[in-house]
Amino acid sequence: ELTLITLLNYVGDNFCEYRNLGHDNYKSLLLSYSDASHNYGPLEVKNVIEKSDNFKVAAIAIAAVKCPQHIME
Repeated sequence: ELTLITLLNYVGDNFCEYRNLGHDNYKSLLLSYSDASHNYGPLEVKNVIEKSDNFKVAAIAIAAVKCPQHIME
């Protein structure tokens, strides 16, 4: 079963890779969640997002740890 932490770690890694390629935050985020949906299945990803409390805070925290140079801009 997909968990919030697993999803955010996966998305966080991809987000940083897309940002390193020069994409802006929004495009990097969309591409990362698209990758997660492809990997885990769109319904699993949607289910985790819908059931999660403090999703935004957790997502920002993961990204800030993985690639703070892109979050602090």
